[in-house]
Amino acid sequence: MLGYVKITVDPEKVKVDASFEETYPFWAILCDEFTKECVVVEIQSWQEEHGVIEELEKIADVSKDEGLIKIQRIPLKDDNRTFLKNHAASKEGKLKWFSMRYYDEDGNGRIEVRDYGFEVRFNKVTGAYSEEVIQQFSNPHTEAVFYDVDVE
Repeated sequence: MLGYVKITVDPEKVKVDASFEETYPFWAILCDEFTKECVVVEIQSWQEEHGVIEELEKIADVSKDEGLIKIQRIPLKDDNRTFLKNHAASKEGKLKWFSMRYYDEDGNGRIEVRDYGFEVRFNKVTGAYSEEVIQQFSNPHTEAVFYDVDVE
């Protein structure tokens, strides 16, 4: 049976002046290992986040407005993967992007990064695979749980 893993960063347990690496210690492994099977990512930003939107325009192949949100579709070529991994931190040490959704070559949503990285979901995973995810994402300020219900 497939389910999903939900990882939640508890902001109450993160130091006020924490660096990006302290808040999101899983970011590098998420980018390097867990998104390998994905071919595209859709990033949602608030329309008022002009700098973030302009930065992504350079690598996006599709960009559309939906109300207060700008959605940018980025193919996951090597240089784009490197950019997303190495340029994810805002000046405040938080994730720049409000929401990210990684898709595989069949168009299935595999990984979701929500609420500026304070929630990460791995969709359509087996119980065995969930154990690896939970192990990699567990730290003192996160909770990682497998739910044996498949939702997308």
